[in-house]
Amino acid sequence: MDPETQEPVGAIFRNGEVQFKDTPEWKEGTRLEVIPITPPRFIEKPTGHVIIVGFGLAGRCVADLLDGKKIPYTIIEKNEVTVETQRALGRTVVPGDASSTETLIEAGLNTASILALTIPDESAVLEATSLARRLRPKLYIIARTNYASKGMRASQLGADDVVKAEQAVAVQFYDRLYSLLNRPAAQPAT
Repeated sequence: MDPETQEPVGAIFRNGEVQFKDTPEWKEGTRLEVIPITPPRFIEKPTGHVIIVGFGLAGRCVADLLDGKKIPYTIIEKNEVTVETQRALGRTVVPGDASSTETLIEAGLNTASILALTIPDESAVLEATSLARRLRPKLYIIARTNYASKGMRASQLGADDVVKAEQAVAVQFYDRLYSLLNRPAAQPAT
């Protein structure tokens, strides 16, 4: 991203170096943030249901989206109160841990088109990613991690897409401070 215009700058990683399409005119020592753009694995519009692992804020946002699109889903949740509450609301919920083959199968892994791992427990996310990829090689897996390093690990284990909390927080800090620092100065009252 160009530090002055905030526009993306095209480049490619080749032979261990980032090579730019055009030579940027930046000051020596300009710090850069490089965000690799890897195209997600193409999947057609989901034909099977979605499995949502965890029904905290992230899981509920996913469910809201799916409700709006009329896409069926099954929730995997450990919290007994949440399980009973969501069942009472008519949702399909499987109590248990997504790093268990039995739990994933009971949630319908064999016919699911997407697995959304929304839980904040990175170890459980990595285990579930690895297990689900072995059981269903063509399943689309989107995983949540707290740190970029664990996000890379989730990708290595088979996640198609990873939402990294650390990166989301960094972007929000940048956006909010950028807005503050670029706000026009207040004009004195006349």
